[in-house]
Amino acid sequence: MPIALANRSAGRTITNVSAFLGCVLGLGVLPAHSVYAEGIKLGPVEVGGAVRVNIFDKSWIDEEEVRDYWDFDTAMLDLDFAEGNWEASAQYRLYYYSGPDYSTHFLHHGWVGYKLNETDYVRAGVQKVPFGPLPFASHSYFFSILYYLGFEDDYDLGLAYHGETGAWQFDGAYFYSDEGNGHGKSNDSARYSYDVVNDLGRSNTEENTFTGRAAYNFSHGEAGSSEMALSLLYGDLPNGDTGETGSRFAAGLHWDADFGPWNVIAQTVYFDHDVKAPSGQDDRLVTMGAYDFPYDVAAEAVVYSLGVAHSWDTGGDFALNSLTLYNDYSYMDKSEESFAGSQHNVLGVALDFEGPALVYVDLLSGRNNAYANPDYTGAFGAGASESGWEHRFNINVGFYF
Repeated sequence: MPIALANRSAGRTITNVSAFLGCVLGLGVLPAHSVYAEGIKLGPVEVGGAVRVNIFDKSWIDEEEVRDYWDFDTAMLDLDFAEGNWEASAQYRLYYYSGPDYSTHFLHHGWVGYKLNETDYVRAGVQKVPFGPLPFASHSYFFSILYYLGFEDDYDLGLAYHGETGAWQFDGAYFYSDEGNGHGKSNDSARYSYDVVNDLGRSNTEENTFTGRAAYNFSHGEAGSSEMALSLLYGDLPNGDTGETGSRFAAGLHWDADFGPWNVIAQTVYFDHDVKAPSGQDDRLVTMGAYDFPYDVAAEAVVYSLGVAHSWDTGGDFALNSLTLYNDYSYMDKSEESFAGSQHNVLGVALDFEGPALVYVDLLSGRNNAYANPDYTGAFGAGASESGWEHRFNINVGFYF
């Protein structure tokens, strides 16, 4: 059963597990990003899960302050079903924040699908939004900046189709709403993936979202292969205060290439949220939330991301199956000239041990970045031109069954 990890931590004493592990679907071409654990078989149902912890240090925490250096990350339970052409999958997650001493828990995904043939299928339920490189647009535990803006490893409630013909792959989906709010202390942010939420005094939500993705695959001969793709997204943003409905639009181009042990992912995404805010409310911002913590995000921006990784098969020496070195960089260029751009860079290594266990050792460096900044709420919004680089060193250790 493919299981994967991915978490991120908010710029606080808590471990706001963002979830780079979104790997319950398996992690692409990099072996260090895939953990295959034999779950408990109960006929056509397989039960699995994982437990993870973080060890970390943050540059923006005053040395004289009482500070934490490790924390519980997450516990998750997986259920997978396969019988004939029918399949289903669900995952539930729990996060505990030691600083405020409380937990949040919510559905990560839950869908039912029917395989039309070996490659084509339809699925209904809370599932991954087909946008950009799949399953991820990056290699690291902290993903790219696109995750925190709702355009990487995003999950919503809807109906999706995937089809393949020759070198082409096509995805089309309709999402009635986001994945919904789970259990937490925020108004609308107890969820795994980032959505426009009714929080921080802004009452916008996501509804009636259409996505389309067309990808073309071609070979480099013995060296490997590439995928070039265009992704489009359009949806409603109803406002509970005004009763009017705004809209959101996004378009992305990406190149995902394998050259032997090397992988390169390059992507450009433009997005615009046209909100129908009440008089006096800043419509240059939207509120997005996940992990029970909302923050401001610039309503319009262009994002550029580039990730490079190299993997080695270690042959099981010292119980290590493989390791992957990577660097993922992304930049958010906000359309509002008075807003400061946000940057995100992760240099790290993923270690895939027998057991199975997966360890990420990462250095996250950010500027106007909510996960590497004392200003968690405003970093992805207006930011600050005088804001410097901050760093978070993080070791994530996960055990899967």
